[in-house]
Amino acid sequence: MLELTPWAVSLGRLLVYFVVVIVIIVGMSPAAFSQTGNFLKLTELLQEALAKNPELVSARQRWEAAREEISQAGSLEDPQLTITQWAIPSNFNIGDADETWYGIGQSFPFPGKRSLRGQVATKDAEAAEQDYQAKVREVAARFKMVYYQFSLIHEAIALHLEHQALLEEFIQIANQKYAVGQVSQQDLLKAQVELSKLHNSLLGLEQEKVSAQAEINTMLNRPPQTPLGKPEEVTYHPFSLTLENLQRQALQERPELKAAAFTIEKNERAQSLAKKNYLPDFMVELQYWDVHTGANKWMATAKISLPWIFSAKYDARVRQAAAEESQAKAEYVAVQNRTLFQLQDLFAKIKAAEQLIEVYQSGVLPQAEQSLEAARIGYQAGKADFLNLIDSERTLRNLQLEYYTALARFEQNIAELEQAAGVELQF
Repeated sequence: MLELTPWAVSLGRLLVYFVVVIVIIVGMSPAAFSQTGNFLKLTELLQEALAKNPELVSARQRWEAAREEISQAGSLEDPQLTITQWAIPSNFNIGDADETWYGIGQSFPFPGKRSLRGQVATKDAEAAEQDYQAKVREVAARFKMVYYQFSLIHEAIALHLEHQALLEEFIQIANQKYAVGQVSQQDLLKAQVELSKLHNSLLGLEQEKVSAQAEINTMLNRPPQTPLGKPEEVTYHPFSLTLENLQRQALQERPELKAAAFTIEKNERAQSLAKKNYLPDFMVELQYWDVHTGANKWMATAKISLPWIFSAKYDARVRQAAAEESQAKAEYVAVQNRTLFQLQDLFAKIKAAEQLIEVYQSGVLPQAEQSLEAARIGYQAGKADFLNLIDSERTLRNLQLEYYTALARFEQNIAELEQAAGVELQF
């Protein structure tokens, strides 16, 4: 078996350090260095996302467009101006016509139709407003989720670097013991292998950080490669809200439910309007006759539509409106059921994550730290082998990573719960 001298081991260690540093530097632009010490605050970034996110801009414009439809729906049709040359001679000389008629006409729908059209447009605009509010909650939840993922990646990178320093310390101890013949070269090789694993994991985390950064920038409507600072530290607060209060609040406040309710009201009015289509519309016209060879005259005309002749199309419109109303009611029930399920599911996940976080904080992590310290003291005193020390270090690292993951999942589940409830939760 090939024997490595202490200087060769030290050289290998320096090479690993060099590669890790290069990876970190490449992943950061000069602008990123200028943000050193500046923390990314979730509240400020979220405000920027809600102001600039293209999806929200699009949803708001749809709402604005629907609002402009209200005045159009309740308006009368344009009046019609007519000019008629009566009794044009056979030579088609318009100037020699016997009479010139000037008329103006206006059509009027049956009373109540304009009002119903305006109500349909109003309810449609109110539903569009709630669609916009639902998109706000969706974007806010997605942004928080990717932010906490970004925060988790930063914690994982810091954790890897911290444990890399620990392994370096263990290698130094092993070198000292190897130099005096107290341990075999196997201890050094085990440490180098563990250090290489950390290095490989770090490469993957750096790639995940780039992807998460690009997603955050995209939601902020920035170029994907825009550098970001370090996320602020996630502070754990126990979740104090009850499921019953969440359900009651969601059924009152969730925008998707409000939008579905407005859609039902819109379709109810649309059905009433469809039934009024059986009633006739009117048109009146007033004409002034300029009689070129005699006394001038006036003429008044009244017209009425006959919807009964082709009533089949109105029958179909009534059936269509009734089907749309039934569909809207079914959609409301579906959204309501989905909301209650999401609340219960997410509430259970949050409570489970809460218990996990508290277990890690109160017992698991302190015990793992004590176990590592005991293994280190035992190895230095020659009462424990190096494999036990490495196992203790690996166990602590995995538990710490699981803790930060549970913390991120806890916050992500709350973000999803806020979307399901339709409001930002305070607890």
